[in-house]
Amino acid sequence: MHNLLHESQKAIINLPPRNDTETEVFASFDFPEGLLKFEGQEFIFPEGFHVEVSARWLEEDLLMAEIELSVEIEAECARCLKPVTLEISGKLLYLYHSRGAEAEDEEDFMPVEVDYFGRVLDVMPQINESLYTLMPTKILCREDCKGLCPNCGADLNEGECSCKEEISDPRLEALRNFKI
Repeated sequence: MHNLLHESQKAIINLPPRNDTETEVFASFDFPEGLLKFEGQEFIFPEGFHVEVSARWLEEDLLMAEIELSVEIEAECARCLKPVTLEISGKLLYLYHSRGAEAEDEEDFMPVEVDYFGRVLDVMPQINESLYTLMPTKILCREDCKGLCPNCGADLNEGECSCKEEISDPRLEALRNFKI
């Protein structure tokens, strides 16, 4: 299975003329199945994922793009390692402006600076960012997952293990009888 996102991929959207603030353009992109490594976990995209992008000019040097994506991912539970399937979807808004042009300093937005606005715009970096923003940092099979016994590896969701209740570090055994 190949790595899902790589630098050579492009997602090109055709832009309306810069003085046309009425026209909104749309594009959609389908990405194949793949694998994404993120936050120490591997996420499998068994059916790939779909992205919708809409864009329109707010001003001559300010472009607004909305990126909507939905994807089904498979990964291992961070506690018990059982397979988990999860659906992720969301919309993120991006503002683009020409480098050097004055941009309003908004608290909620940090505009994406571009060197040049032509007839097209590659939104792949923002698709990557959107995907990473929506990805969970930890996947659990269920909220109250008890995980695996750190000593014997038994799945504690299926019952108690046969390990000694109190497992101690032998290097600290001398401190067991210490009284204050």
